[in-house]
Amino acid sequence: MNFNFHVTPKISVGFLAKMRSITNIDNVDPKLAFLAERELEYEDLWDINLNEELINFNHMTWSEFGLNYGQVLTDAGQHFLKAGANVKYLSGYAAAYMYSNNFEYNLYNDDTTRYLAGDFGYGYSQNIADASNNTLDQSGVFGLPKASAKGIGVDLGVVYEWRPDFKDYKYDMDGEMNLWARDQNKYKLRVGLSITDIGGLSFQKAGISRDFSVNTSNLFDLTIFDEVQSLEGFDTTINGLINQSSALGNSEWTAGERDTLSSFYMRTPTAFSFQIDYHIWKWFYVNSTGIFNIISKNKDSKVKVANQFSITPSFDHAWFGIHLPFSVNDYSGFKAGLGARLGPLTIGVTDYRFLFASGNVRGAEFYAGVRVPILYDAPNDLDGDKVSDKVDDCIDVPGPWTFKGCPDTDNDGIIDMKDDCPLDSGLVAFNGCPDRDNDSIPDRVDDCPDTPGLAKFNGCPDTDLDGIMDKEDDCPLDSGLVAFKGCPDTDLDGIMDKEDDCPLDSGLVEFNGCPDTDGDGISDQEDACPLVYGKKEFQGCPDTDGDGIIDGIDDCIETPGPKENNGCPWPDTDGDGLLDKDDACPTIPGPKENNGCPYMDTDEDGLLDKDDECPNTPGPIENNGCPVIEEEVVEVLQTAFDNLEFRTAKDIILNESKPSLEELSNVLIERPTWKLEISGHTDNVGNEDKNMVLSKKRAESVKRFLVDHGVDETHLIIKFFGETAPIADNNTAEGRQKNRRVEMKIIFE
Repeated sequence: MNFNFHVTPKISVGFLAKMRSITNIDNVDPKLAFLAERELEYEDLWDINLNEELINFNHMTWSEFGLNYGQVLTDAGQHFLKAGANVKYLSGYAAAYMYSNNFEYNLYNDDTTRYLAGDFGYGYSQNIADASNNTLDQSGVFGLPKASAKGIGVDLGVVYEWRPDFKDYKYDMDGEMNLWARDQNKYKLRVGLSITDIGGLSFQKAGISRDFSVNTSNLFDLTIFDEVQSLEGFDTTINGLINQSSALGNSEWTAGERDTLSSFYMRTPTAFSFQIDYHIWKWFYVNSTGIFNIISKNKDSKVKVANQFSITPSFDHAWFGIHLPFSVNDYSGFKAGLGARLGPLTIGVTDYRFLFASGNVRGAEFYAGVRVPILYDAPNDLDGDKVSDKVDDCIDVPGPWTFKGCPDTDNDGIIDMKDDCPLDSGLVAFNGCPDRDNDSIPDRVDDCPDTPGLAKFNGCPDTDLDGIMDKEDDCPLDSGLVAFKGCPDTDLDGIMDKEDDCPLDSGLVEFNGCPDTDGDGISDQEDACPLVYGKKEFQGCPDTDGDGIIDGIDDCIETPGPKENNGCPWPDTDGDGLLDKDDACPTIPGPKENNGCPYMDTDEDGLLDKDDECPNTPGPIENNGCPVIEEEVVEVLQTAFDNLEFRTAKDIILNESKPSLEELSNVLIERPTWKLEISGHTDNVGNEDKNMVLSKKRAESVKRFLVDHGVDETHLIIKFFGETAPIADNNTAEGRQKNRRVEMKIIFE
């Protein structure tokens, strides 16, 4: 019996209870089996040395009560892994073992051996002795015999599933997303690995179970065992042979090392198992399973499972299945089975070949079982709305989980069955009917559903609040009069504003509602002087003096005058015969030749500026108004010029040139109205641009010297010409010498 249930979708626990009984006989030589069947009466095998190695007989009957635990370790898309374990309480009822090692014999006849040797051991539990004596204690649980041994067993296993199409087994239901379809196998390939029945039980030996060795070359009478009627009798016989051999002082029959042990440990059938299951298509599968004993053959007290490998094609529906297992087993060899499952009932045969066997068939292997699974069902969803039928309030009509499967066609949060306007998204206040323009009038009774309006106009607006709804108002944005279909007449001139060129001023029909305030026949909007009577050619403005200049811009309204003088006649203010417009000095009399201005004598030297070559510097008339330069000053200038020399290709004044320059500076300081023009020149030797720079630097060097000696910097004028103004032939050394010069010239203003 096995019972399992899920605690969570990823964790399961369960309980198991089962009764098991296994008997193994291993490594029996066919010759020995043949002799046993013929009761040794087969002369062809007499007088022959025969040997048997590791003959084993093991039996155990026990029950198991266990708890199991399983958990999903990985559930990531294509890959699924779970592991589980059973922890079992083992209750032993009966166990027995017999083994031989290095067993050799030679038969003299059917009741005597010529040679007998080997190591032997056997043991059995007290229950077996009690059963043979009819004293078995039946007070165990469930009416079973009382257990004579206890132990713990463990099963371990893992299962991996490859799910390449895992998305096909996911669905959404009842507000939960990405759920597994638990009623379907999702894997394409499933691999399981397990180790089962790890453990064993320790039984008390019954009677005088023995562990002994035999090595005799004397004739041995086998009929000594004919009198044995029970296990105790067999023990007594073996004990007698050992004691007799010991009394005679030989070692033909001797006790083994473990002969004195009072208990023996019987191992449960520990095995390794693998299962590979391939999902072919829909309900068609093929399974490969291997079960292999992993207890060493040298262990003398154990029960084991037979090594087996099977391949099973199957059709496996939830409530019906057919299985065709093909297996190879250590004990039974090859078998071809057939099984069927109908609901909880499973029946089958382990080898269907007996059905086709010839001759007399003495038996057949079959099996039957009942398994009552509690299967997962796919949730029913009749209307396909991802709300299961068991919680769907509208089972025949699709709807969202929010409303327990009832539709809200217009998605307004009100289910259709309670929505007066199920096809139009609306408001709770109007039982699901819309009010698109938010005017508190539902659209179904609103004559203007897209424009907010008033209840008295059935939801239509009166934007300008003139008592005329917009759709009947020719001027819906401006409050107006009924007489003009809602259009205004702001100036109350009987002409509605949209046809009135002057809607804010009361006017005349002939001027499209515009006024003519001055009554000159020109409407105010076209009249440049709307408050003064005027002429049409002057856009309604007057021209009192008739000079063609309207009064508004005429500076002499009563007197005609030219436009250039803003309508006033030209005057001659200074009476010099030149009109002010032509007179450069209209308030001061002056000759016409000087544009009406008097001639000036700025430097007051008695010579008018027009005749004065130095109008800002006094000078005698005979020198054209310029001052006369004294001979001694001319001499100073000439000396400074003649003595001025620079370092070759430099602007550094030589020391011998400085005294004459100092004298020149004194002359200029004494005559503060004079200015000096300093002009630098070079010959044409070298680069033209460099010569230009050099001429400038030399002129500036002279200026710096004079300024440093007290001359006003503003009275010094620098000019430079480079090689562009020679005074001599540059082709001769003498000419080039003359061209390398700094000229100084007195300037008068």
